[in-house]
Amino acid sequence: MERRVVGELRVRWAPPVQTSDVDEARELLEAAYLPLQVNPVGRDPMDLRMNAVQLPLLTAGYIHFGGEVKLRAPDVRSYHIDIPLSGHAINSWDDGQQQIAAACVSGGIFMPGIPTDIAWSSGCHQICLMIPAREMCRQLETMLDRPVRAPLEFERNLNLTASSTASWLELVTILQREADRPDGLLRHPLAAGNLQRLLIEGLLLTQPHNYTGTLSNGARPASPAVVTRAIDLMRTHPEAPWTTGKLAQETGVGARALFKAFERSGELPPMTYLRHLRLNRVHSALLEADPRSVTVAALASRWGFLHLGRFAAQYCQAFGEYPSATLGVGRFALPEPREAPIKPG
Repeated sequence: MERRVVGELRVRWAPPVQTSDVDEARELLEAAYLPLQVNPVGRDPMDLRMNAVQLPLLTAGYIHFGGEVKLRAPDVRSYHIDIPLSGHAINSWDDGQQQIAAACVSGGIFMPGIPTDIAWSSGCHQICLMIPAREMCRQLETMLDRPVRAPLEFERNLNLTASSTASWLELVTILQREADRPDGLLRHPLAAGNLQRLLIEGLLLTQPHNYTGTLSNGARPASPAVVTRAIDLMRTHPEAPWTTGKLAQETGVGARALFKAFERSGELPPMTYLRHLRLNRVHSALLEADPRSVTVAALASRWGFLHLGRFAAQYCQAFGEYPSATLGVGRFALPEPREAPIKPG
């Protein structure tokens, strides 16, 4: 594996691999994810194909088996989320639970401390995420604003058809696409940090677990001063990888309490407010940029905008023109452009 270092971000890029050798498959799967026992079933070649990227907070990639395979995970230490793109897998846990993960219908969630058997159908292709238990617990504690005592236990069936999971799956799609591009958005610490934290936070908010009720109902009210402090933090450091949970931690309240405090104060939600701040930074940068050496995509990704089409629409709504138009006239603009008012978008 080649190690690339971009600022504070350390990413381990693994080139795509393919093998039908069982011993080599075990080694590759353990290097990327966890120790697995691999037992091909039937006459078709195993034909493992895999690609994975190891980011600071999680590992993301895909695994494909051409033939039917049975896997055994005897020592699960992280949270694993498997999302089938084709075929199906039958997940059987040692505590007696069983679940079928099928393309476009359902995924499986695996938790630390529960050994698992997985029967992959031939041609099954899955996106596989691995989130260390310490990162999942840290994010949950940030959102709850208190220590987590009991282990976090998710509902193991991930409903891929539920509307509540649609936004989260979109983040997974972006991560999967960019993980295949060593020169893509994951090169930028702000974009990569935002995406990882949003994925973890989003899973905790959308997938039922034993702390769901506490997240929904356990927040204490926060004062208007907390809103002022959060806004000051975002204005002073708009480049930081803020999430609602991180802002809540910095201001000493829970994530839901902070969200409600913004609502009571008549402000935009924290992440919408931050998006408008960053739009203003992109706007100023485009006005000052030389279109011969700077692209809209480069500036947008620098400020954490992951979807260029959506960014362009949001930018146009805020400033009345598309970012490419701003870049084209930037050298002839007034020397001190005013910030656009922060308003709902």
